[in-house]
Amino acid sequence: MAKDQDNEANEPLSDYEQPLTFEKVWKMFQETDKKFKETDRKFKETDKKFLETDKKFQATDRKIDRLAKLYGGVSENSRDVAEEFFRKGLESSRVLFGIPYDQVARLEKKTRQLQGDFDIVLYNGDYMIVIEVKYKLHPDDVADFIKRKLPTFKPLFSEYADKKIIGAVAAMSVPTDSYQLAEKNGLLVLTQSGENISVMNPEDFVLKEY
Repeated sequence: MAKDQDNEANEPLSDYEQPLTFEKVWKMFQETDKKFKETDRKFKETDKKFLETDKKFQATDRKIDRLAKLYGGVSENSRDVAEEFFRKGLESSRVLFGIPYDQVARLEKKTRQLQGDFDIVLYNGDYMIVIEVKYKLHPDDVADFIKRKLPTFKPLFSEYADKKIIGAVAAMSVPTDSYQLAEKNGLLVLTQSGENISVMNPEDFVLKEY
């Protein structure tokens, strides 16, 4: 093999079978560097978008927190309005579902084992009507009153152990499923009718004594 042919065979070749010169190699480095810079720019843009998205999520979280606090306040105020409505109506009546009463009160008590908060309690010689008040009555409210709250009344207030306890729920709005659950468990159901209190139970309804 000729000497000049041997030298040509050992030189690096480009994709076009041409020897690579310094200029060509430098150009390749510049193109690679340009691609790296473009990739870096895209990463930075992606990071910026992630930061913007994170800020939006944080802003949304703050709005949800504010709405939760607002709803909690509205809910509490609505219940207070409902409780005031039923208390005033019952104070002016003195008879509920044919049962007379002479006292209207709110009772709450806490011991080491138990705690109870009863919105409205009506007294007479033999009966006590214990009433749970909500603005809108949900089935869960009825179930909680029956299973948890009402059974604690006598253990908390042993002085009324000889009384016959009647359970009742009252709300400005009573959906059908809530009423059916309450009626099934022998509770009186009170609601608003204009400026007056209305008993939803039929006249022949049999009350359950707790």
